[in-house]
Amino acid sequence: MRLIISRFIMKNNKELIIHTFIGLLIGYFIIHPISMVIYWFQLNTNEYNLSDLFNVFLGNFKHTFSLHMMPMSVAFSILGATIGFGSGLYYKSIKRREYLLYGKKQLLKQSIPSLIANGESEFVEFKSSLRHDYRQIKTDKNLEDVILKSIAGFLNANGGTLIIGVNDSGEILGLENDYWSLKRKDKDGFQQRLILLVANAFGKDICTKIHVSFHEIEMKEICTLYIEPCRHPVFFNEDNRTIFYLRTGNVTNPLTTSETVKYLQSRGSD
Repeated sequence: MRLIISRFIMKNNKELIIHTFIGLLIGYFIIHPISMVIYWFQLNTNEYNLSDLFNVFLGNFKHTFSLHMMPMSVAFSILGATIGFGSGLYYKSIKRREYLLYGKKQLLKQSIPSLIANGESEFVEFKSSLRHDYRQIKTDKNLEDVILKSIAGFLNANGGTLIIGVNDSGEILGLENDYWSLKRKDKDGFQQRLILLVANAFGKDICTKIHVSFHEIEMKEICTLYIEPCRHPVFFNEDNRTIFYLRTGNVTNPLTTSETVKYLQSRGSD
């Protein structure tokens, strides 16, 4: 039983042990000797030629590991081990974050088909494309405003998920037509275009509330935007008008000025 526990501890703290051990070696074999050589040169201001400097360096380096210097060696070893331990903790935390992020992505990937199957709701909306008009079979940049209105609606409500590449009935259309309309014809170009649109429409700070991911379903790539609710109202400028959009039920609607004021007052009193 003790052996099993020991193996479990070793396995789960492997990074800490390795980093600590490497730090100990660095402290003993590198930091300590170099610090002692530097200290010696600070006390001796005589001039030396290149060969003398090498001999002095080598002599002091060897002297570092003598028996009477052992307490100092132990101190530097502990210092190195402590630094290594801290490095191990940092590395382990990064690795854990990556693992959790991977787990969340996998969970989201598994939940996307069920989201699509359940249809649109207060928190889920489908859009066929970013800028490709399937009716007229051509690129229409005006469709980008439709995406921005949906994003504004979620920002002003309770947040939600916007899926691009899926039509209203839940059919997977993919993003290939959108890709071909971009300068960079891939998902990176698609994401860059999305972020640029959001930044120009609502400000760069709003981009932090929109999390973009891509998923392959039925051999077609779709884009999922997880949108956090915004604390302050977000307005969309359309035809020289400032409009407040809100997601209510499974519809994103523009509110009149009086409706916007009432809604913001009710939200502020919550």
